[in-house]
Amino acid sequence: MNIKSANVYRIEIPMHTSYRAAVHDFSTMDAFIIELISNCGTRGIGTVDPSPGYSRQTPPEIQNSLSEIVPTMIEQTPENPNKLLQYFNTIDGHENAKCGVEMAYLDLYCRKREINIQEFLGGAFRQSESLNGWVGIETPTNMVKKAEEYSKKGFKSVKLKLNGDSEQDIERIRTTCRAVGDEIQIRADVNGAYDVETAIHVAQSLEDTSLEHLEQPVPLTDIEGLKQVTEATKTTIMADECLLSLSDVWEVLSRNAADRIKVKTLRLGGILPTRRALDTAESAGVPCIVGHGFGLSPAMSAELQLTTSHENVVTPIESVGALKMQEEPFKSVISVDNGSATIPDGYGLGIQLDNSQLPKFTTASDTYQ
Repeated sequence: MNIKSANVYRIEIPMHTSYRAAVHDFSTMDAFIIELISNCGTRGIGTVDPSPGYSRQTPPEIQNSLSEIVPTMIEQTPENPNKLLQYFNTIDGHENAKCGVEMAYLDLYCRKREINIQEFLGGAFRQSESLNGWVGIETPTNMVKKAEEYSKKGFKSVKLKLNGDSEQDIERIRTTCRAVGDEIQIRADVNGAYDVETAIHVAQSLEDTSLEHLEQPVPLTDIEGLKQVTEATKTTIMADECLLSLSDVWEVLSRNAADRIKVKTLRLGGILPTRRALDTAESAGVPCIVGHGFGLSPAMSAELQLTTSHENVVTPIESVGALKMQEEPFKSVISVDNGSATIPDGYGLGIQLDNSQLPKFTTASDTYQ
């Protein structure tokens, strides 16, 4: 597949509010758009949407990675997705940047063949996907109110963000489960803020609640600690931040370190590596949650089309980033109704870049030929 040129835009996107978790608190997305242009003028887009203190690469690091990866890819012009992965395998790390480039490449590849991502991945099991709500760190009373609001909108689950204070976190979860646990599924995310002893205490204290799972209770480097927590409690434990690569996925699965895992295209380097993770987990009998909670519309579409074409996905999914943005420089939007998102119409991702709106959000840009 011939790629004539590429545009990389660094953008700032305003969010509806400040989003607070144990490792971040931010209200503006500092992200990137990659636009690949073929010789015939067809265009494909992808995004890199890092979260401060959470994503593997910082925005400056992503910008540097893209300045190295994109020109070489244009020079090599990989003729198919396997050849693109072959090129990526020669580069150690840079997963966040790789994700955006792969997304743009697959969008372009599918548009030229007049198919969408679902069809490229083998076909859809469904055309819509239920979404998970997101409740930031607040008092238990306010978190209940937010969960009730999501329930009234038709959402089937919400994630409660926790701050690492074990007794406060237990109260947040207990209060929410008592209030709305019969109406909506309750998940909780620690973002690695506990030590092993504390994590076991919290997990065991919640065994009599309706909590769906406790996410990443210990630091990402402590796989053995994660395994200890999983073995010590009936509460379902989910791995997230510790899954920085496919080899990490294999380590967690092979050591039975978690009851379920969460995977994201941004962290694993794209749609295709994430599908491999889903396949591997399926072989191990471990269910998966999918979703980057701060991805822009192209990233949200990519994960939606991935999850709706794979059976080893626990729903609702957590690909809800576009719902947190005030506005974006894209013409197509993902339709969300009654807590579910419908796959966008059109080829590739089904999302178009709105060039008339792009300057409003762009802070820097580069063109490669």
